[in-house]
Amino acid sequence: MLTKRQKQILDYIEKFIKKEDYAPSLEEAREHFGLASKSTVHHHIKNLIEKGCLNKLDYQARAIEISEGKRSSGLVKISLVGVIAAGSPIEAIEFPEIMKLSKSELSKSGQHYALRVQGDSMLGEGIFDGDIVVIRKQQTADNGQLVVAIVDDNEATLKKLFKEKGRFRLQPANQIMLPIYRKEVEIRGVVVKIIRNLEEKFSQKNLSGINPETLEYKKRVLLDRIRSVNPNSRNKYKRVVETPIRYAGGKSLAVGHIVELVPNRIKRLVSPFFGGGSVEIACNKYLGLEVIGFDIFDILINYWKLQIKNPKKLFKKLTQLKPNKQTYQAVKKRLKARWENRLRLSPTDLAAYYYFNHNLSYGPGFLGWPSSVYLNKDRYRTMLERVKNFSVKKMAVERASFEEVFKKYPNDFFYCDPPYLLGKDSKMFKGIYPMRNIPIHHNGFKHEKLRELLKNHTGGFILSYNNCQTIRDWYDGYDQFFPEWQYTMGQGEIRIGANRKNGNANHIKKSHEILIFCPPRGKSIST
Repeated sequence: MLTKRQKQILDYIEKFIKKEDYAPSLEEAREHFGLASKSTVHHHIKNLIEKGCLNKLDYQARAIEISEGKRSSGLVKISLVGVIAAGSPIEAIEFPEIMKLSKSELSKSGQHYALRVQGDSMLGEGIFDGDIVVIRKQQTADNGQLVVAIVDDNEATLKKLFKEKGRFRLQPANQIMLPIYRKEVEIRGVVVKIIRNLEEKFSQKNLSGINPETLEYKKRVLLDRIRSVNPNSRNKYKRVVETPIRYAGGKSLAVGHIVELVPNRIKRLVSPFFGGGSVEIACNKYLGLEVIGFDIFDILINYWKLQIKNPKKLFKKLTQLKPNKQTYQAVKKRLKARWENRLRLSPTDLAAYYYFNHNLSYGPGFLGWPSSVYLNKDRYRTMLERVKNFSVKKMAVERASFEEVFKKYPNDFFYCDPPYLLGKDSKMFKGIYPMRNIPIHHNGFKHEKLRELLKNHTGGFILSYNNCQTIRDWYDGYDQFFPEWQYTMGQGEIRIGANRKNGNANHIKKSHEILIFCPPRGKSIST
C-alpha cells in the first residue's frame, strides 16, 4: 500500500523524468515538498523501491527509474471513500481517493474499499484515530467480526458485531465506552486489513528533520498517537493493548509513560519480569526494538513460547475448549495436577489450559475462579482472534531468575516490572491486585537483591514499582516519576469494598505507580 506522501513523491518523480529525462535529486525533491531533511525523501524512495514502484540503477547518478516490472503489476487500486467513526456513529462521507495495495493483502474474492478511522473506541483492537481500514463488501457477518455497520438510517460506525436475542450489539474495544444496541443493523462490509498510516499525520507537524528509521522518530509517532485528547483526563495516555493475555497488574495504561523514558540509542530491551508483556510487546511492535524477556513461572514461559512461535496452533487447540464452568473446572483440575507435579501435559495442552484458565478467571488469576463476564462464547471468540493474529519479530521469552539475567546482560538496557513491595506503606494491593497471594512470584521475593543489582548495572534501566516511601528512599538519587491513571472497574459498577471506605470511596481506583529511571552508564548500549 502506498501512503499519500509516497504516492505524491512517486507522481513527482514520474513527471520529473518525463520532462527532464532523468530523475530528480534528493535535494530537488526536498525543496519541492518543503521538507527539512533529505533523509525523509530518501526514506520514502527506499520504501517505493521495496514496494516495486521504483527501480534502483547501480553506478549511475540520479539512479532511480519508474518500475514497469512484475512487482508493480501486483498492486490493486482501492478507493478511500470516506471517514468511519470508531467512537459514536457519524454520517458516512464520500470523497474518493485512490490507494494501491498488494493483491496478497486482500481477500481472494469480493470487492474492497477503504475508510479512514475517526475516534478511539477500537483501541483494544490496535486501531487508532487516523488509521485506515480496508473493507470487503458483504451484507452479513459472523459473531465477533469487525464490521462497518449502518444504524439509524445513514450513520456508519466501526464495531464488533454480536447477535443477541431480539437485537444486535455493536461492541467497542475501549472499556470506557458503552456498546450500541439496535434491533436492526445494516452491514456494509467486514474489515480485512488495518493500515497504520503514521507519517501522513505526524511527519510534517512534529517530525521534520528526524530520520524516520530512528528510535526517536518511532517514539514520537507512538506517543502522539496514544496521547489523550482530553486535557482534563487523569490518563495522559490511552491504553495500548497488544498482548493477547489478560494479566493482573498489566501495564497497558503505563505504556506511554514508559516509552517516554526509553533512551533513543538502544536497539534491544531486556525484561527480567516479562509477565503479561504489555510494555515489552508495544516496544517491539511500535518501536522496532528487539525484546528478550524472562520469567520464573515455567507454565507462563511455555505459553509465551507457543504464542510467539505458533499462534495458529495455540488457537486451534483453544477452539476445542468450550467457555463454560464445566470446562473451566476440568481445565483447572488438570492445571493444578500439573502444578503439583502429579500430571504431565504436552506443551500445546499446557499452553492452552493456562491461557483458558487465566483469561476466563476473575482477576484474572492462576487456579482462581471463573468469571461470569468472560464465560461468554462471543467474548471468548473475540479473545481467540487476538491469539491467532498475534505477531511479533525479534522477540523471545525464556525461563531465568532476575539474578541470572543481570549476569548474562550486563550492558543492556532493562525494563523491570518486579512484584510490588508488600509492606505497611504500600497502597497498591488494597483491592487492586488479586494475584498478590499466589506464591509463584511474590512470596520471598528478594527486593533488596534487585536494588543491589540495579545500582551496579551499567546498561541503564526503567523500574516500575508501587509508589511508597520505602521505594522512594531505596532509589533516592535516581530520576523518579509519578504517573497517574485511573482504573474504572466496569461501566455502571458502583460497589465500594471495605478497603475503599476510607479515602477513595468510589468505583474508580487510582494508580500508585512510581517509575525510576537510570540512563545507560557503560560504553556499550544494547547493540
